Amino acid sequence: MPDNAADQQSVEHIEGVGWPEPASDATYVIRRVHQLRRIPVGELSVEDLRLMVSQSVGTVAILPRILDLLEEDPLAAGDFFPGDLLVATLRLRHDQWSSHVGLLDKARRVAQRVDAMATELDGAQIPELRHLIREFLSN
Repeated sequence: MPDNAADQQSVEHIEGVGWPEPASDATYVIRRVHQLRRIPVGELSVEDLRLMVSQSVGTVAILPRILDLLEEDPLAAGDFFPGDLLVATLRLRHDQWSSHVGLLDKARRVAQRVDAMATELDGAQIPELRHLIREFLSN
């Protein structure tokens, strides 16, 4: 259930831009992202958010929700592995954070928390996650 007014609005509504229907031969990812832009942000699943942020779609609208989820559970998992939402978020280009200093600070706090607990984690993706965290924190 959406927590605030922004969570009750879709990315299209927040951005004030509607996208046309995707082409009939569009990939699954393109079709799905078009659909997700019309769903209220608060109703998007971890996997929906992971997909959107990995495609750099609607980041202004979805980053507050993503970071709230990551503060609760830094290793929130979409369809791939624990922490895949954090990995997708840390891969955002640096310029996508420039006008969102408060969100960047929040992302850094989450990254620091995961880095501190990473020694207790196991899994094939942990070295990549630690590398991404260190790279993110050094920028």
